[in-house]
Amino acid sequence: MKFPALLLPVAVLLAGCATLTTHFEPKADLGQLKHIYVVESLNDNHDLHDRIAQELQARGIQAESGPLTLMPIGVKAYLVYEDQWEWDFKDCMISLRITLREANSDRLLASASYIRPTAFLKTPRFMVQTVLDGLFKPNAKSSPQPAISPPEEGSEKRGGRRS
Repeated sequence: MKFPALLLPVAVLLAGCATLTTHFEPKADLGQLKHIYVVESLNDNHDLHDRIAQELQARGIQAESGPLTLMPIGVKAYLVYEDQWEWDFKDCMISLRITLREANSDRLLASASYIRPTAFLKTPRFMVQTVLDGLFKPNAKSSPQPAISPPEEGSEKRGGRRS
């Protein structure tokens, strides 16, 4: 009877773990991408496409956002995202998945997703920074890993922008 009682605290602790999962295609070199188009999701009620484009710009990447049909000529890659929000008591993001594709061939280059349980919610800015850190971190490897040291919540000085 003691064994099941011990599983409950372990399950509660594991439910609080955030997970960042990344995948990179073998020949994809994301360091060469200088112009990325962020495709606006039809379900985006939080202007997340603008937030992602601003974060890419803060990293020195030329970025624009809008519908896929308005993607400019000359863009090397486009980014699509899926977000999930907690609606009960406060409007907070609990997961974000970003997929990066080659613009002219639609070939998958990389993807990253970050899932954070509702008990430990973070701001949309934090979630976007964490996922983009997973995609554009040098020598990143394709594996799920606990997000032990994601960007600090108060690190608002990146690129001189505040939101």
